[in-house]
Amino acid sequence: MLNEKPKKKKDYSDPTKWQMFWRVQRECWRRMVTPYLMYLFMGLILLSLQAIVPDENNVVEIVLGVLCILGGAFFNAHLMYHTGVLHYDNYITGEIHRRNARYGIQSGGDHRPEREYRAWKGFYIGFLVGLPVIFFGVLAHYFYEAASLFFGMFAGWALIPIAWFGTLEGGGLRVDALWSLLFVLLPVLVSGIAYLIGAHVEKERKLRASERDEKIKAAGKKK
Repeated sequence: MLNEKPKKKKDYSDPTKWQMFWRVQRECWRRMVTPYLMYLFMGLILLSLQAIVPDENNVVEIVLGVLCILGGAFFNAHLMYHTGVLHYDNYITGEIHRRNARYGIQSGGDHRPEREYRAWKGFYIGFLVGLPVIFFGVLAHYFYEAASLFFGMFAGWALIPIAWFGTLEGGGLRVDALWSLLFVLLPVLVSGIAYLIGAHVEKERKLRASERDEKIKAAGKKK
C-alpha cells in the first residue's frame, strides 16, 4: 500500500483545438442556464399578471410587463457581470501559466483556458439565452396555435409584448410572431455589455493592486 503511486492529476491547461472548442461550448452553455432561468421566471410572472389584470387596463398590463422584462434583464446583467469578473481572473492566471511555459516552467495543470475572458463570450452567452425565442418564434410563425402555449411558458417575455399590439378574433396575433425575434437582442446586449464591464472592473482592480504592491516595494527599498 505504501508503494502505490499517487494518482496523477489531469492536465486541463493544454487542450487540443477541438477539445478547446467543445470546452468553450460547454462553458458558455453552462453560463447561460441561470440567466435564462431568470427570464423564464420573470416571463411566467408576466404571464400570470396578464391573466390577472383586466383586459381594459392595457396600460397597466404594459407597465407591469415592462417591469418584469427589465427585472429579468437586471438579473441577467448581474450574473454576467460576475462571469466577466471570473473569466478575467482566469485570463490573468492563464497568462501566468503561458509565461512560465515559455521559460520551461510547468505550473499547475488544473487551469482551464476555456474559462478565460474573451470579449465575444458575453454576447455569445446572451445569444444562447435567446435560442428558445428563436426556436418558438419561428415555430409560432408557421404553427401559432400549436406553439403559442409553449412559447408563452418558456419565452413569454418575448411573446407577450407582441400581443400588446392586439389579437385577432380567432385568437391569433395581429403582429407576426417573427417580430418576437427582435427580443433576442435584449439578452445579447445585456449579457455582452455586463460581461465586458465586469472584466474591465476586474482589470482595473488588479492594476490598482499591482500599483499598490509596487509602491510598497519601493517604499521598502528606501528604508
